[in-house]
Amino acid sequence: MVDITEIYVHWYAGRSKSELAASLGVDRKTVRKYLAPAEPAGISPGGPPMSEADWSKLIKEWFPVSSTDD
Repeated sequence: MVDITEIYVHWYAGRSKSELAASLGVDRKTVRKYLAPAEPAGISPGGPPMSEADWSKLIKEWFPVSSTDD
């Protein structure tokens, strides 16, 4: 299963979607799917620091059936 929090932490730090897909062993479309809610929410890489707990809270709002506790 994809660790959605890990996708966000590394993307926010400046890694590209392609780099994320390659390092996590998932398709770029999967990365794009999980990152899609960030832009409408006004979140982009390089913003103010966010913890994994911050990301987990947002992810649970955006993807209520996904578990980030694995």
